[in-house]
Amino acid sequence: MLASFLLPGWTSPRLGKVSTPAEYHRYIDPLLEVSDFRTKYYEDRAADATVLFPESSQPPYSHLLPPVPVIAIVRLRARSLPPLIDCLSDRRITSMRFEGNRITQPMNVPLGYVCLDILMNEAAGEPVSDPSCADDGLGACMNDGFYFRPDDYYACTDKDCMLRPWIFVVQQKRTSEYLAHRLRFHNPHDSLPVEEYKELRTVHN
Repeated sequence: MLASFLLPGWTSPRLGKVSTPAEYHRYIDPLLEVSDFRTKYYEDRAADATVLFPESSQPPYSHLLPPVPVIAIVRLRARSLPPLIDCLSDRRITSMRFEGNRITQPMNVPLGYVCLDILMNEAAGEPVSDPSCADDGLGACMNDGFYFRPDDYYACTDKDCMLRPWIFVVQQKRTSEYLAHRLRFHNPHDSLPVEEYKELRTVHN
């Protein structure tokens, strides 16, 4: 059983996979090469930060294009859901930062949490989240069993982290919902009508 926690990325035998190795390596692995996602995850302020909507850190604080690997995933549309789900248990470290809180020190988050970030925005609404909810904060509005925190990892090194069992529970839940055809893709850039995202929207207008 311990071996299933130690294997990296796509190779974990703990869950049945819903993507192919070729899809995974083509679209997920490039996220590891992003040197700057141009945003950070926060506990309290800007807690809805996401790699899908980076913003300039200088006035006039305009929206920026996401990194190329993020754009490539979104352009897969519904085909992006399987590799993102398989990615949730990928413990390899990215350049994306979580600024921590009173208990958790700032940390670079594993790839699995970056994939969860994208997945939360691509497959929102029932059964994953409450569409009528207007709360803010990490995991706000998510239904039970569909979310884990960026600090649900431990014993992190500069290469990877260990995974708590809850992460696998969330991955299994999302896998089951996907196989039951209850997850629906939504292009997250359709919901923010700013000029910077015109070419990323489903209909360019």
